[in-house]
Amino acid sequence: MLFTRLWIVVLALVAGVSVAAAMLARSIYDHDRAGDVGALVEADRRAVDEFLRRDARTRLDDLAPLSGDAQLVTLLAARANATDDSPRAIGPRVTQRLRSLNDDLGPLKGDVLIAVDRRGIVVGRVGPNDNELGGYLGGIPLVERALSGSVRDDVWELGGAAYRMAARPVISEGRYYVGAIVHGMAINQRFVEEKVSRLVPGATVVFFGPGGSYAGVAPTPERGGPASPTVAAVVEGRSALASREEWTRGGTTRAIEIGDHDGMVSYVALPGVVGAAGGGVAVGRGVPTLPGDFLLKASKEDFSRVPIALLSFGALLLAGVGILLVYAEYDAKKKRLQAALEGLRKDHDRLDPLVLSGFARDLAVTANDGIDAVVKREVQRAGGRVRDVGDLESLLSVPSPQPGVMAMSPQEEQRHWREVYDQFLARRREAGEGGEAPSWEKFTATLQKSKKELQSRTGAAGVRFTAQVKDGRAGLRASPITV
Repeated sequence: MLFTRLWIVVLALVAGVSVAAAMLARSIYDHDRAGDVGALVEADRRAVDEFLRRDARTRLDDLAPLSGDAQLVTLLAARANATDDSPRAIGPRVTQRLRSLNDDLGPLKGDVLIAVDRRGIVVGRVGPNDNELGGYLGGIPLVERALSGSVRDDVWELGGAAYRMAARPVISEGRYYVGAIVHGMAINQRFVEEKVSRLVPGATVVFFGPGGSYAGVAPTPERGGPASPTVAAVVEGRSALASREEWTRGGTTRAIEIGDHDGMVSYVALPGVVGAAGGGVAVGRGVPTLPGDFLLKASKEDFSRVPIALLSFGALLLAGVGILLVYAEYDAKKKRLQAALEGLRKDHDRLDPLVLSGFARDLAVTANDGIDAVVKREVQRAGGRVRDVGDLESLLSVPSPQPGVMAMSPQEEQRHWREVYDQFLARRREAGEGGEAPSWEKFTATLQKSKKELQSRTGAAGVRFTAQVKDGRAGLRASPITV
């Protein structure tokens, strides 16, 4: 069975190598896919960051009509020349004007709109803490820069919510800075869903602050596709930002893996107050981890490229080779062994191992050893002579000659042998011996041969036979007749 065993080893090696190759290919695939997803996430993060910058610039441009509104400029200029620090005198009129101007902005209507005088004191307010006047905002960089004549954007947190802020100076007579207008739009779920997430379809987008998430969207994955990280996983992943040098120095990170299989996420700090406190925006995507995920997304065109007919032919060819090897190693040798065993029933007394091979030769040697053991045992039982049911000579025992017994005539001898034959058959039945009994012709030929041998050895005039049972088997007793 050497070839069959070798074939099994070959198949096992092929299977092992195939599995190892598949695992290696999968590992390489996962590694490359993680790199691809990481690059995509960083591109998504840059796209979101660029959108926020453009949005801020757009809002700053749209604030120009507000900061140049004649009525508002007049009110703030009067405030600059007033000796009373309290904004109550012009506060209601400024707030009313801000509300009117804000309503005219349409889609860019602010959730927060604030007017400050040249000292940074709030003199008009629309939105959260509406009509709350007198607060000082001049120390905040956004307002401070605007009062110095610059335009700037920022992100503030007001009442637990985040706002995208923009500020422009209010100029009187083209040369006097008399205050500033501060405009803000909330970073809420609607803004993330309708504005930001559409820029990066399939990605998770989360705006977060020092206290948690302001708003976030995790899209529903496509069938068979990788699931994007959840908002909670992204927020939880920000806890490791403090230990990353790239975050502490530049306020941004490359795509990093969060959790065991939560995906790749890139973080970037938001500008202004929220960014300084550790807030930012994160963009993440899922990385495929299931071994068959790419199969689920395979198209009909992909399957059409697989050589199904060639692979099927190869499988059938390998199966045919295996069957042929099994036949050569087992079935053919089995048939030769059966033929050798049939020879034992005819005229052979032993198997010939030289005509056999493999396991059949081993069985033949074992069978010959068994035959030898049986023969040896029967020889010992017969007192040194081989005893065989088909060999009557082995069943004959020769006692000492019987003197004084008259020799028999040929007719008497034939009658005597017939009686002995009947007795022998009876003794066989008594001993319960199986198998086919010797024929009359073979029986008489054996008696004649034994008679001649005994007469030549003892000089007897004749031989008388007696059937008997010895050692559980029927046999004959030969008694020489001496005259």
